[in-house]
Amino acid sequence: MHITIVGAGFCGLATAWHLLNQQPALSSLKIRLIDSVGIGGGASGIAAGLLHPYVGAHAKLNWMGREGFQETLNLLQVASKVVGRPVYAHGKGILRLALTVQQREDYKRCVDAHAPDVEWLTSEQCQTLVPGIAEAPGLWIKNGLTVHSSLYLQGLWKACEERGVVFEQKNIRSLKEIENTDLLILTTGAATRTIPELSHLALRTIKGQVIELAWPTHMPPLSCALNSQAYILMSENQQTCLVGATYERNYLNENAQPKLALADIMPKACAILPFLQDLPLINCYAGARVMTPQRHPLIHSLSPTQWLLTGMGSKGLLYHALMAKELIKRTAINSK
Repeated sequence: MHITIVGAGFCGLATAWHLLNQQPALSSLKIRLIDSVGIGGGASGIAAGLLHPYVGAHAKLNWMGREGFQETLNLLQVASKVVGRPVYAHGKGILRLALTVQQREDYKRCVDAHAPDVEWLTSEQCQTLVPGIAEAPGLWIKNGLTVHSSLYLQGLWKACEERGVVFEQKNIRSLKEIENTDLLILTTGAATRTIPELSHLALRTIKGQVIELAWPTHMPPLSCALNSQAYILMSENQQTCLVGATYERNYLNENAQPKLALADIMPKACAILPFLQDLPLINCYAGARVMTPQRHPLIHSLSPTQWLLTGMGSKGLLYHALMAKELIKRTAINSK
């Protein structure tokens, strides 16, 4: 059976892996992965990597959040085994600093509803955890992880490649270009809107930019990722930090615009860590993500042999493994 997956980000790689590992296994399965820019070359590759089930301004438990978290953990272990080291930061935990009255109310409600998974930290406890942080209490997400997104994607691709998945770099402009396949699965993210056969879907794209700053050599790396009205986390090499992100509804192109990104991100980031304002800019990254009106992932059947998985928004890391698994349950492959 020949299967073509278009899109080599979180969703595409997770779909390929789950296809390879479904039960009962299909020994004659041949999977081709297509992407215009390469493995993890789109928005997935620059994703912040904050993995926890309380994503969003109000820190509510996300729909299917715990299930998504567990499925992503499973794939993180697969990728870590292949690359020979963890694809996520060694320390667990994410601190959401409560800088406003609304955040304090929201985060306390989260603690009331979901303790002991989450914990309320006083201002003093936050400053002990992260020296130099603003004086404010916060929500401590104990099992939150900081995933090195690019490394994770490369590890998951290597796991798929070792099982026979082949990659083709190609820009798909229409479904008519895809031939000789028994099952087509589109995990095309923001590019979904550029494909004519999918233009009728109610989707919107949001551009996000992330800046990379040089970390001071005289200061120890952050002990955990920080999140409030912006997020701050250490890069894999521990010599820079990633700070984001913009939320651009109307944009002319998907290219990085450092001046715009700095103007938008830095005031919010410096409210968390004031010393960031003195750090030099290393790089700026940009990508677009796609959302549905309900802000839930979309599994959509174009025909019994053509399927679409999209609409992850800012929750791609949380949902991609769970939704890929669910998609495969619904496809025609189970009857082959």
